[in-house]
Amino acid sequence: MAETTHKEAAHEDHGIGRYVLIWGILLAFTLLTVFTGRMDLGAANIFIALAIATTKATLVVLFFMHLWDTGGVNRLVFVVSVLFAIVLILGVFGDLTARYAPTLPNGGPLPPHSAAGAAEAVEHGMPPIPGH
Repeated sequence: MAETTHKEAAHEDHGIGRYVLIWGILLAFTLLTVFTGRMDLGAANIFIALAIATTKATLVVLFFMHLWDTGGVNRLVFVVSVLFAIVLILGVFGDLTARYAPTLPNGGPLPPHSAAGAAEAVEHGMPPIPGH
């Protein structure tokens, strides 16, 4: 007679109700994504979208990929990968804060190739644009 251990029994105890609940939460977060995606929240848009996406991904990994029931190394790998992604994202945002404003996407009060833009570039220590 094969007896199951406590961990093995824990894997078998989860009924469909748990998955339906998580699925409903994921649907709610998807609706929240659509709702906030249609709003203009300025600079907060990207942070809200990233928070919602991270929450949804975490729920999928924890419950549908069964990380909640496993231990040790699997959880460590997940946490390290999330931290690595955060470092990469912060590196991108750090790079954007150090750029000359007219070179940013959708940013900059003056077109970079106008005479005023060229004058502003010279003021900020950038080389002048040829032909202006």
